[in-house]
Amino acid sequence: MSLRIVVSAALAALGLAVPLALSHAAAPAPTLLEDRIVGGPSQLDAFDAAARTAAATDTRTPPASEAAQVRTLDVEVATSHDGLAMAPTAPGSTGRLVADAVSGGRVQSATMTTGDFQTLGLTWPDGADVAGLDPQVRTRSKGGTWTDWTALPASDNSPDAGTPDAERAKRGGTDSLWVGDSDAVQVSFAADRAAKASGLELALVDVPPIPAAAAQSVGTAWSGQAQIVPAVAGLPTLSQPRIISREQWGARPQVCQPAVADGLVGVVVHHTADSNDYSTVAEAMQKIRGDQAYHIDGRGWCDIGYNFIVDKWGNIYEGRDNSLTEPVIGVHAGGFNTGTVGISMLGTYSAAPPQVTQEAVATLVAWRLREYHRDPTATMRYYTYWGENSRFDHQWVTLPRVLGHRDVAYTACPGQGGYEALPWIRTRAKQLIGPSFIDPTAPKTVASGQPVTLTASTIGDLSWSLTVRDPLTGYTFATNSGVALQSDGGLSVTWDGTNGAGLPVGAGTYSMYVTGTDQATGARVVPIDQRVVVTRTDNPPTVDPVPLVGDLTFHAITPERVLDTRPSAQSLGPRSRADVKVAGVGDVPADAKAVSVTLTAVAASTATFLTVWPAGADRPLASILNADAHHTVPASTIVGVGGQGMISVYNASGSVHVVVDVTGYWSDDGAGDLFTPLPTATRLYDSRTSGGQFASGETRTLTVAGVDGVPADATAAMLNVVSVGAKDDGYVSVVPHGSDPTLTSTVNNVPGGDAANRSLVPLSGGQADVYLRGGAADVVVDVVGWVGPSGSYRFTPVQPVRAFDTRDASAPLTEGEQRTFQLRDAVGAADAQLALVNLTATQETAPATYLTVWPGGSDQPGTSDLNASRGRDQANATVVGWDSGGEVTAYNARGSTHLIADVYGFFR
Repeated sequence: MSLRIVVSAALAALGLAVPLALSHAAAPAPTLLEDRIVGGPSQLDAFDAAARTAAATDTRTPPASEAAQVRTLDVEVATSHDGLAMAPTAPGSTGRLVADAVSGGRVQSATMTTGDFQTLGLTWPDGADVAGLDPQVRTRSKGGTWTDWTALPASDNSPDAGTPDAERAKRGGTDSLWVGDSDAVQVSFAADRAAKASGLELALVDVPPIPAAAAQSVGTAWSGQAQIVPAVAGLPTLSQPRIISREQWGARPQVCQPAVADGLVGVVVHHTADSNDYSTVAEAMQKIRGDQAYHIDGRGWCDIGYNFIVDKWGNIYEGRDNSLTEPVIGVHAGGFNTGTVGISMLGTYSAAPPQVTQEAVATLVAWRLREYHRDPTATMRYYTYWGENSRFDHQWVTLPRVLGHRDVAYTACPGQGGYEALPWIRTRAKQLIGPSFIDPTAPKTVASGQPVTLTASTIGDLSWSLTVRDPLTGYTFATNSGVALQSDGGLSVTWDGTNGAGLPVGAGTYSMYVTGTDQATGARVVPIDQRVVVTRTDNPPTVDPVPLVGDLTFHAITPERVLDTRPSAQSLGPRSRADVKVAGVGDVPADAKAVSVTLTAVAASTATFLTVWPAGADRPLASILNADAHHTVPASTIVGVGGQGMISVYNASGSVHVVVDVTGYWSDDGAGDLFTPLPTATRLYDSRTSGGQFASGETRTLTVAGVDGVPADATAAMLNVVSVGAKDDGYVSVVPHGSDPTLTSTVNNVPGGDAANRSLVPLSGGQADVYLRGGAADVVVDVVGWVGPSGSYRFTPVQPVRAFDTRDASAPLTEGEQRTFQLRDAVGAADAQLALVNLTATQETAPATYLTVWPGGSDQPGTSDLNASRGRDQANATVVGWDSGGEVTAYNARGSTHLIADVYGFFR
């Protein structure tokens, strides 16, 4: 059998008929929390801003002189063999040693001279049976003194299933053991279990000390008082405690990204269960760095397992990266990591921890639980899926909200003294939290129109104010205020579920946002941000259809918004339809036969698609746009006017707000203008070569008529508008010169990317204004056609119909591929010359690509009709003819992508 003594190097560098959304795999939530997660740092009203600014994500990589290192030795165990001496092993190398000394029922290795190390731990293959092996270790100080034999019991820490730590971890093991500066080691284990020694690894970690000057810069230890960042005037008095950052103690970057919980429900208190003999802050840092190296390299975790560590002088150290600002899931209590903070006292605490250590733990508990409205003296209900060494397996457990590790695992942690300190820590933490809302509760989901009651107990008497709003759009729909008395049970407030005008709100997530102040002092408390999901599906009675009329001419109008569901909270729910009046509204006459529209999907709760068609007709298979969760996506087209002068809009999944802008109408009065496509698209404007990026609120005027093949009498132009490299969210509007550009949008920014939309834009005096709102971006405008009295083609709307879909039978378009498709048959008119087609790209594999469609048999044009990128389903309109066989050719530039084409009308 062989015992492998590992000391490995620790310097590792670190619609469509169905929605067109991509599938994103996610790790399963390993633990169910009965407590509703509310509030949290991401939803706080700018509390602790100064402290949070100082708690930036760790990016420092320790220099090689400071980095912990691990080396390896192999040991063979034999029951009968002459002893074999080994020469000292250089760092990073592997030696071999036969261990055959059997005495008192134990097998003991020979002395292994290893070179410098300070921390060690024993690991084994994941799932290995090491019961009864009873490993022990002793080490030799650099001064030549051997320690007593020390047991290495199996660790009671393990990752929660489904987390990145669990996916990366390959080995079980013991806790790490700090032994101080040492250069030799011996191991022993029960002889009758020797067979279980196979595959064991002993991690020996050499941790160079942090220079004394660097350690001194951290500051002196606590003197018995909680040292906190001064509170901002008017904000809660408890701010972030004084915390030694990862950069200050010399942390390595994490090697994978730990999971983050929805919120925090409790705290697990530990001790590291090794020596209390460290004598300086620098040595405490050295111990923590050794633990991190062992957790990463020995156990295979993403980072150090604890969220925070507290030393015997009361200094707090940030453990897992981002634990100051997020509910990062640690590796500290198997089956109970998710939604809890792991705080470990550095050392062994069979006796009571120093009072400053208890004070530091209490302050840290108060600071983290306050943000999630948790009472540290209360209990919680927690569902665990089990973890290594756990006391519980797939069951609900009622536990103290601040618990000791032994409450959930078979362990003595956090030591008898540490465990007996918990009642004081809980009480002190509640004192430090002070006046607060505690454990807010409300229904998670309600049907539209149902009232919602939010309750919370309080610490102290609080004046409160409620605001009900849509967190994605910012619109407010209800307000209320009152006083919550602790003696009366605290807060109870009800929202009637309406939009303020008496109408039940649409489907979506709404925020019941409650602010409060302490009546005694006037100090503000952490607000409640309770999210409530409202369900609703709408399908009003279908109006009578009307026949579509063809051979229409165009009339330009100042763009007009005819629907915006955001102010009235009338978002469309799943499988829901809205009928929108367009004829007889504003400048569109009652006898209009078709309208040029831009539809915009805003704040979708999940991936979905929108369909638009003449009201009264059957809903078509075709889609006009696809939207991913929380993105804003526009699309323009021409759609026939249906029954009662309306068009219908359908949402497939989740909830979404819908905006409909009309930019012109088509009639059969013969007095309008005709459409003419340009032979090839022409670049009208590119801010990258003229004028630079648009700033928010900036307008630039473009002359369109009389330029680049567009005649001087053109009244509108079909423009492809592209937002390029936007710095943030926002939108671009292209409107008739002199009109208000803030009333409509043409294309919405994709931060860091490109977004395009092709729209028929009316002109004023032959000009159009380009306006940007939000994040700075470049804007590119191509003209692909025009409308005017000298134009050539009249328009006929059709019930939208799918022309082709590469998902149905053929493979996706590959990189550089040209493929032909039949289009004329889908149009259904023998004398049609051009088709208005909505193109959609989905399942793209390239970070960015473009597609072009043109008449079959002709040369490929040098312009694109659709720009797309991996992870987003994108659509754009085009007008295209076909060859004598009715076919068009499609080209994809990069990667592979599926392509769908839907016909909305034709020109002849």
